[in-house]
Amino acid sequence: MVENEKGTELEEAAVVVGAAGVADLAEAADTLETAREAAGIAVAAEAAGVEDLTRAVDAEIVAGRMAELSEVVAEAGITDVAEGAALLAVSDDIAGVSAMLGLMGAEDLESGLEVARTAGELWAVSDVVDLMDHPVLAAFLEARGELLQNVAVEIILRAAGTRALSQVLATEGEVVAELGVEEVAEGIVRAAASDAMAERSDELAAAGVGLAIAGAEELEIAAAAAGVAGELVDEAVAEAVVGGAELGVAATMDEVAQATDED
Repeated sequence: MVENEKGTELEEAAVVVGAAGVADLAEAADTLETAREAAGIAVAAEAAGVEDLTRAVDAEIVAGRMAELSEVVAEAGITDVAEGAALLAVSDDIAGVSAMLGLMGAEDLESGLEVARTAGELWAVSDVVDLMDHPVLAAFLEARGELLQNVAVEIILRAAGTRALSQVLATEGEVVAELGVEEVAEGIVRAAASDAMAERSDELAAAGVGLAIAGAEELEIAAAAAGVAGELVDEAVAEAVVGGAELGVAATMDEVAQATDED
């Protein structure tokens, strides 16, 4: 009777120990699942950290190149403005020469007309003297009138050439002025583009710093998650060992209980 009671107690104890072992093994499985999730978080965080650090380096490189390009464009803009100013100054000089030649042409034309009038007057006086029967004086006056007439024609032709040259120079001056304005406009556009590039370079540099910080934080999270996953694996292994031992003890106790009942 006493042996039967001992066998029953051992069976009950075996059931309790076995249940504890099953519970420990179930807990070990849950711990392993949690460790797997932590490891997944670590892998994802590490990948995100590496990507952000790579993007940070790329952003820094692009920002540097953008800054260099901004300086080049700015220098080109300054050169354009300087060249445009020089062309405008040349245009003003050409306009001044054109105006001076225009005045000279007008003066030559007036002089030519005065000489032509004098030649006509000499011819008229020559005719009158010839009528007064002074052929020698009349011939002299007519020759002088013809000479003055030729001189007048030359002066008028020179005036026309000077005026034409003045007009050509005025046209060329306008062309040079337009080129100067275009150069200055290009310089202003390049300066604006340079400012935009410099601003974008600053934005990329700031973004690179932000990405680098985020990448470092994500790598820290990955390391922490990996550490937690390792600790959970160790804990799960320990729980599994305990659970296995408890099941082994329960099986042994059940065998002893069965043997006791048989005796």
